[in-house]
Amino acid sequence: MARYTVHAPVQSETRSEALERAVFVRDGWNWAAFAFGPFWLLWHRHWVTGLLGIVAFAGIVGGITVLPAAPLAKSIATSLLSILWGLEGASLRRFALRRAGFVEEGVIVGNNIDELEQRYFAESSGNVPETLPATSPVASHPAGLWSQPVIGLFPDARKHP
Repeated sequence: MARYTVHAPVQSETRSEALERAVFVRDGWNWAAFAFGPFWLLWHRHWVTGLLGIVAFAGIVGGITVLPAAPLAKSIATSLLSILWGLEGASLRRFALRRAGFVEEGVIVGNNIDELEQRYFAESSGNVPETLPATSPVASHPAGLWSQPVIGLFPDARKHP
């Protein structure tokens, strides 16, 4: 299952306007950030973070090429830098959104981004359907489970000797 963080702008006049501008950022490994490095941030319109990333990337790669090291070591260092971009690309994007005036509203987990967006917008606007889809983590729990006292692993300690 994929995990997404939801970011909405702070300076919105209405809740519906904030929902229209909401951004979903997938957590974890990102192949595009791995392949394109800081240009991936520019693609997502994070200009300052992307330009700082290009300057840092160029400085590191330039420093590696100037060093008197074996070509294999230079290649490994450049590959490790790309792996770092792949691992931390989503975190850099979250940082750029925070700087742009967005606030993280929560985390949503699921398989399909379309279903996640629909569920998030329905819950945020108050239009939650009576029956949730079978893939929803909320639908797998019995209705009265959280209203009973819980001791250990059993919902009601009096029913179990």
